[in-house]
Amino acid sequence: MLIMTNKIEINKNLKKLLQSGKRFDSFRGGDGKLYWIKTHERFMLKHLIKGHPTRALKRELDGISLLKEINIPVPDVVYGDDRCIVTKDAGRNLQDIIYDTSVSDESKKNIFIAAGKMMANLHQQGYAHGGLALRDTCWDGSEITFLDLESFDGSIKSHRQISIDFYLFIHSWFRLFEKDRPELIAFIDAYKDNINGVQWQNFIHISIFHKILCRLCSFFKFHNTDMIAFTRSINFLSAFK
Repeated sequence: MLIMTNKIEINKNLKKLLQSGKRFDSFRGGDGKLYWIKTHERFMLKHLIKGHPTRALKRELDGISLLKEINIPVPDVVYGDDRCIVTKDAGRNLQDIIYDTSVSDESKKNIFIAAGKMMANLHQQGYAHGGLALRDTCWDGSEITFLDLESFDGSIKSHRQISIDFYLFIHSWFRLFEKDRPELIAFIDAYKDNINGVQWQNFIHISIFHKILCRLCSFFKFHNTDMIAFTRSINFLSAFK
């Protein structure tokens, strides 16, 4: 891990971040390059179950280190301690890109293809991101980078855990859109083409429980964004072969 020697610059930007009430923000370093600084959540009751929030930063640093070893693109860390992590900019996230009308439809499809291949690469090696969403997947013009590894666990995952990782990416799409689009199909096709066939069938299998829950959500017309996205995701994956 590279370490920024200018601790004064780090401390200045961390203080600014804490005063803003945000968890992360970008800044220009003395070298003129763009960096991102991220701090941990404030301690709340939920952390009695989840664990102290400073451990999330350690998980992220450990995850970045492990994934770099197996050639999964993750951010370059230039500084890290129990207060914050500073990384080099990794480009724009897929959520921003999908809304950008200046990016051609063909370019968007190619970016989502690259994301599908890289997720398949991660899963084929037996690891799961832990909650990958469009906003956690960046494109710098040449490659994909996976962000936000606070939930990453360095142990080899079961097919079920990996299938949840795949589902959560789909869910993040349907939190934004009512229907699929060519970009999402391109992502799934690329993922399918680069994952083991048996794993693929396991990933798209929808349990009876989830089908029943989906029907109940539709019947009662829940307005919660996550439940709406859940219903859309299950209906979409149920029709996917």
